[in-house]
Amino acid sequence: MATAAATSASEPEAESKAGPKADGEEDEVKAARTRRKVLSRAVAAATYKTVGPGWDQQEEGVSESDGDEYAMASSAESSPGEYEWEYDEEEEKNQLEIERLEEQLSINVYDYNCHVDLIRLLRLEGELTKVRMARQKMSEIFPLTEELWLEWLHDEISMAQDGLDREHVYDLFEKAVKDYICPNIWLEYGQYSVGGIGQKGGLEKVRSVFERALSSVGLHMTKGLALWEAYREFESAIVEAARLEKVHSLFRRQLAIPLYDMEATFAEYEEWSEDPVPESVIQNYNKALQQLEKYKPYEEALVKK
Repeated sequence: MATAAATSASEPEAESKAGPKADGEEDEVKAARTRRKVLSRAVAAATYKTVGPGWDQQEEGVSESDGDEYAMASSAESSPGEYEWEYDEEEEKNQLEIERLEEQLSINVYDYNCHVDLIRLLRLEGELTKVRMARQKMSEIFPLTEELWLEWLHDEISMAQDGLDREHVYDLFEKAVKDYICPNIWLEYGQYSVGGIGQKGGLEKVRSVFERALSSVGLHMTKGLALWEAYREFESAIVEAARLEKVHSLFRRQLAIPLYDMEATFAEYEEWSEDPVPESVIQNYNKALQQLEKYKPYEEALVKK
């Protein structure tokens, strides 16, 4: 991917960004482990329904009172007109800088820092199409750092809406894992693939990603653990989901047959199931119950003989 011209003075700086910070490794592992804990829930959710992530102000350390105090302080310090003027001035300044960076890159496309600054400003200004193009151009010349890849992936994931978008994100992950041996990107890849488990071939896709991840970075002494645990938790969740569906199936099959003590079985199913009993199951149960009442006199007569 990199060319001979890319070995300019800016290359050492690019390589220094690629290396993980030793002091932050433990925190990164803890963060990855925290994300992994939701895998079991994600498997069931992705299979049956889509649940959008929520944001809790209390979890972020922001209370409603803090927000009120901030709003009062802001209104006291400046009027809406002053704020709007300052915002326009800042936006104009950013646009001028964007134009300067684009011109600089037209002169020297191998200016690493110029690429990074342009991507940062375009993202700040919300120029989604342009920032995507800027990232693509940079990735064709330089191997991107872990930070740049994760930022790009997170942006694309937040905008993905359908199956085609998901395939686009998968392609992006494939490019990312080829740039550097990066456990965090592989972990993100595995967790993202879990969200597509409900699609055709989804289960095979998840397992393929995790197996490749283990082959690539499973021996990483400080970060390999998170991948092994994530894969193990995923498979455990699959087994649990399959087991629960099997029990559901047995209950439903039994309730469709006229048997003694059907009422007790139905009550047990209602208590066991976390979801309401489907209407189709109730209809089959009522039919079987009516048949049972018709057959009872004959069965009791046979017993008396």
